[in-house]
Amino acid sequence: MGNIMKTIKIHGNNYVEVKERIKYFRSAEDYKGWSLTADFVEVTDTSCTMRAKVKNQNGITIATGSAREEKNNSNMNRSSFVEICETSAFARALGNLGIGI
Repeated sequence: MGNIMKTIKIHGNNYVEVKERIKYFRSAEDYKGWSLTADFVEVTDTSCTMRAKVKNQNGITIATGSAREEKNNSNMNRSSFVEICETSAFARALGNLGIGI
């Protein structure tokens, strides 16, 4: 990965934000024609579980990532727990691919 991604400090450690991972994935020549998708595993009024998949240009799943968010975990989750769950699943899938870790 010749591209250096911006990091932020979280609990004293460098962390590559999900938006940076996605930008890299979408622009890197190595991943041209690849896809990043997320599917609901379970959604209720109070929680969401999602699984993200990274597929290569041939449609073969190369990496996955799962996430679960509870609506009452934080103020942000109260209005956006589904979106946060998707973002977390994307982060894990891209991390499992080796992007941003």
